[in-house]
Amino acid sequence: MEVVKAVQEYLHKNVLTKDMKWWVQFRKPENIMKHQDTFLYCEILLYVMAFLTLVHAIRNGGRFWWLWVAALFHGLTVECVSYFLPEIDNFWHAQSMVMLIGQRLPFHIVLLYPAFYYIASVAVSHMNLRWWAEPFAVGLSVVLLDVPYDIMGVKLLWWTWHDDDPNIFDRHYWVPWTSYYFHATFAAGFTFVFHGLRSFCSQPHKFQSSGFIPEFIVAVMTGVLAMPCGMVQFLPVYHPLHDLYHIHTEVCVLLLLAAYLLIVWSADRVRFQEGRPAGSRYKFNEVTLAVFLHYLLYIYLVIKAEPNKIRSLGFHQPVGSCTSEPVAVQTPFGHTLQKQKYLCVEKYSEDYFDFHCVKKPPVINQEWYTICGTPFVNHVEYILVVAAFCVLGLFWYWQLLFRSGVLPRSKVAHRKLHRE
Repeated sequence: MEVVKAVQEYLHKNVLTKDMKWWVQFRKPENIMKHQDTFLYCEILLYVMAFLTLVHAIRNGGRFWWLWVAALFHGLTVECVSYFLPEIDNFWHAQSMVMLIGQRLPFHIVLLYPAFYYIASVAVSHMNLRWWAEPFAVGLSVVLLDVPYDIMGVKLLWWTWHDDDPNIFDRHYWVPWTSYYFHATFAAGFTFVFHGLRSFCSQPHKFQSSGFIPEFIVAVMTGVLAMPCGMVQFLPVYHPLHDLYHIHTEVCVLLLLAAYLLIVWSADRVRFQEGRPAGSRYKFNEVTLAVFLHYLLYIYLVIKAEPNKIRSLGFHQPVGSCTSEPVAVQTPFGHTLQKQKYLCVEKYSEDYFDFHCVKKPPVINQEWYTICGTPFVNHVEYILVVAAFCVLGLFWYWQLLFRSGVLPRSKVAHRKLHRE
């Protein structure tokens, strides 16, 4: 009921009374290039990746197209709900060429979901795993795409995080550990729902379409239900360990990923014969190109980017008094944590930005202001970590795409198969 009430209040205050400029705003690319060139590179790359995966989906037909559409619906749901609920409204995106819903949502972030989820789902489908293991393999595959993106994104001010929110306070190169947890569980939940709802369709193979109406219903339901399916996975590991016993989120994430890996490994040990390497080698196609371009960009950025020269003008955590009262953060198990609603510009923990490039820092009640990037504390370490994850990701996807079985068929066979 609280969610419904929050959505109703938000719609009345911020949607029903707004004009078209609230729904969509455009920014000239030359302005982004001048002060935040790496953000423009990221935006363009995600457009390219979304286009490549869409072409692959259309070319292969069947439910591959609906997988792409369902991921798009899921992305819209996740991003929009995040702005409705104060408990998870704890990040602010930089201003891209196309901004949606009150300049909070870059359009390319919506496309990130079909890009990442589609790539991971197609790659994992080559393994031909049991149904109970495939979602966890997709979750791991999405995390491998996300890690270099997350590390470089926050360092290059593609977004900023709330300063002291307890759910994102534990960091890995300024990336909240819960971000990795989020990507793993939400991708796994998405896969569970998308393929689980297939049982209501008539086709026997999971990538064969049952027609426009049933597949559209499945795509919409997946977009809505995948988020709660991902959120519920925070209950058995993260919330009891972090909220009750104050265990570092890193431990929770490693436990989750280890469990995912063990499930995938156990299923792969007894996988179907169709998941073994086929006689003909996998062809280089749109998905493979998208994976290659993704990791290539982050290897380039970690070597060449200069974060200390970046200026990001847009929405950030609202500025307030350093002596303001904290607000309550309710946990699913009934405990109450605390966070400051406002950013104290005299004392904050986000060392990836400061205000050295502006004449004076923002004032109280200001939420649209400029922040400045800071240099790498240890550039070699960043290069080592990001490049290592990129190499790991390339190796993982090479194994899935080139060393596993063929892509599952998406069309009904028109002839019968006879034994030799």
